[in-house]
Amino acid sequence: MEWIEIRIKSTSEAVELLTGFLMIKGIPNIRIIDDESMDRFLLDHPLDWDYKDENSTNKPGTEIIFYIQEGDKGLLKGIEVGLQDMVSSIPEIDFGALEFTYGPVNDDDWLHEWKKTYKPFEIGDKIIVCPCWEEEYTPDPEKIVFTIDPGAVFGTGLHSSTQLCVIALESMNLQNKKILDIGCGSGILSIISILLGGHSAMACDIDPGAVRCAEENARLNNIKISKYTTQQGDIFAEEFLQNETYDVVVANIVADAIIGLSPIINKFMKENGLFIASGIIDERIEDVRNALRENGLDIKEEWQKDGWFCCVARCNIESN
Repeated sequence: MEWIEIRIKSTSEAVELLTGFLMIKGIPNIRIIDDESMDRFLLDHPLDWDYKDENSTNKPGTEIIFYIQEGDKGLLKGIEVGLQDMVSSIPEIDFGALEFTYGPVNDDDWLHEWKKTYKPFEIGDKIIVCPCWEEEYTPDPEKIVFTIDPGAVFGTGLHSSTQLCVIALESMNLQNKKILDIGCGSGILSIISILLGGHSAMACDIDPGAVRCAEENARLNNIKISKYTTQQGDIFAEEFLQNETYDVVVANIVADAIIGLSPIINKFMKENGLFIASGIIDERIEDVRNALRENGLDIKEEWQKDGWFCCVARCNIESN
């Protein structure tokens, strides 16, 4: 399978808007190179190659990097048109050049090479994430092992925002609880919620590749089909997941998407249900807090790590 690397030159000011737009378009993992603040905004990327050579004289400024399959050129055209529309509609934001560059990425050289450095690691007090190719790993018998094949670009659990969600799930009593994982990627959060005692989980994502990846990871962890279901589609679509409500909803996405979800999230939640919202940079946490409160969600707990925030809010509005 051939992949294309796309780089967009922009500005630090526009990173949040551009990344939120790309995720809504179905690009789940994005790498940011930002000379003004290198680690300010970084989404989970399986390569974990986000670095800057401090001695380099060829500084890239701010670049947004993501990957699509070679056959998805229609998606790329839609992204280009959508970004130009965004520039026109938000003139107060400096988007910079928005210059696109493209390059092929060979599957053998890229998608498998990173496996050499992706080793088992712990999250929180209970969870060990173990890649499926680690045959010699012997886990602590007191721990819960989540076995993962991250797929091409659907998440590894290494990112701080994902780990904060796992810590939040660990803090809850999930027995007999139904969980909804919005933007599930490789299914890390929904599968771990079942391993922690959850009754069942629904994993949804706009990207069909992510849904397939989540299903495969559920099989790797011996999750029964009756406990784990998936749905491909747009959570903002009126008909999506109609008449289904959940005890816990988790969304590890970006601040703008969480703010957009806030007015409608209660329709997916049982009364007094919990909403775990993560992927929020410190500069946007107050915006997210305000959006949650304005839509009847009371923030009960917050965690932060490496400049990222995770909120747990309780729904106090009767679900539709």
